Amino acid sequence: ADKLAVSEIHIGLEATSVYSWHPAMYLHQDAELQARKAKVFTLNPKLISKFREAYADMDKTDRLDAWIIADRLRFGRLTTTIVMQEQYVALQRLTRMRFHLVHNLAREKQYFLQNLFYKCNAFTTEVDSSVFGHALMEMLSEKFSLDDIADMEVADLADYLRDKGRNRFPDPERVARCIQQAARASYRLSKVVEDSIDLVLGTSIESIRSIQKQLKDLDKAIARVLDGIQGAQCLLSVPGIG
Repeated sequence: ADKLAVSEIHIGLEATSVYSWHPAMYLHQDAELQARKAKVFTLNPKLISKFREAYADMDKTDRLDAWIIADRLRFGRLTTTIVMQEQYVALQRLTRMRFHLVHNLAREKQYFLQNLFYKCNAFTTEVDSSVFGHALMEMLSEKFSLDDIADMEVADLADYLRDKGRNRFPDPERVARCIQQAARASYRLSKVVEDSIDLVLGTSIESIRSIQKQLKDLDKAIARVLDGIQGAQCLLSVPGIG
């Protein structure tokens, strides 16, 4: 590069999942390369594969693959360097983790409902409020037996729901009556099975709340990264994203 007196150096690597990231960052952060205004690009393998089709008679070897990447760099029209991609990778890691947690949350809720059916098989048919609301989750985590719920005064159960639900129930008395009806209509379990199911439900509730908290933390981190990406604010107008 010194002999040719070039104005800047372009370095290209084929993107190979997580494996190309560290070499690309190493080259980008190298002091000698920075002094020569080096730019590092990680190229989509599909882009290189399509570009290679222009050289139909060329053999496929590691050396020729490197030449194809270099020729694609010479062709130009590459705007995203590894510096820009660093922000995208940070966002990618966060959004993929969020996607992973959302799937875990859906699976955990389904598992919770399966075990709830053991404890109170009529619950989901008799009670139209979401079982995953704060008040109902609190009630289920406190290990009330079905007989305890059925024998409570409607007013006492309504007050409990009103307190745990932070006054968000529009008609707590009606919900209390539905819960009691579900408790009376459900099959009874033996003590040993009921204790086991209560423990499983409590553990599942803790898992659900933990995942929900992690999702809130990720949402805050994603918002911070988006603030640093030019043009990302337009995504806020997309339904399901903004």
